[in-house]
Amino acid sequence: MLFRVILSWLILTCLIPTTACKRRGPQRTGEGVSLDQNVTHDKKPKDPIFIDFQNNWRKFISPTAELALPVIPIKKEEQPREVPQPVINSQCVFSADAGGFVPQVTLLWTETPAPSPSPGPVIELARQVKQPQPEQAQQLQQPADPSKLRFDLAVHFQGFEKNQFTSTLASDKEKRFNLPSNSNFIANSDALLLSGPSLFPKVMDFRTEMVRDRDANRDIPKSTLVLRDLNGGLAYKLRMSTLGQNQWNEIKQVVFTTPICPQDF
Repeated sequence: MLFRVILSWLILTCLIPTTACKRRGPQRTGEGVSLDQNVTHDKKPKDPIFIDFQNNWRKFISPTAELALPVIPIKKEEQPREVPQPVINSQCVFSADAGGFVPQVTLLWTETPAPSPSPGPVIELARQVKQPQPEQAQQLQQPADPSKLRFDLAVHFQGFEKNQFTSTLASDKEKRFNLPSNSNFIANSDALLLSGPSLFPKVMDFRTEMVRDRDANRDIPKSTLVLRDLNGGLAYKLRMSTLGQNQWNEIKQVVFTTPICPQDF
């Protein structure tokens, strides 16, 4: 009888810690770091065009003929020694398309006229905007002709040189970047699928206004560009160009990185 009591006690002693461990197991797993987690999660927008991206990516080919015109890069001897770099502000904002928080990048820059007889394309574009009048204050919030200003976006190595980038016009607000009809991505869809929706963010806003340069005692254009639905943790290269005679003339290139946004705050 005593032997059975001792045996029962030993069995209970072994079972109680096992049960306790099982109860603590899920809690410890939830508090620890899972090796399967993806810190650079690909939170893709829920825009219907992204649902089956590998089969319907051709819907992103732009019918705009101007985007197929060649882009002439700046020659090294024509590049100014000091190029004003934009102020870049990155943050996480809620996107209805993504159903969560996504990176948003705001680029703000001012153009300083070069001391040359012929003004640069951006300065010439800004001069088309009349001097501010009290009743015209709202008109200065837009460039004179935003269809003559273009943005290109690349994430691949030498994306611009390989003609593997997406494009949009400054006038296409709240629209996504698209593929020029002569893009090398069309023939090399594997490279496009590798980048996925990361190359098709939205232009949430673009505006140019004249600000007073007190040192030079003149007005200069100040531009603001807002991009949303970018992929997190990527390095993007942005190219800006203005439209000339059957070609685009590059103004500058900018490199920026995007933050990794949590799914919930």
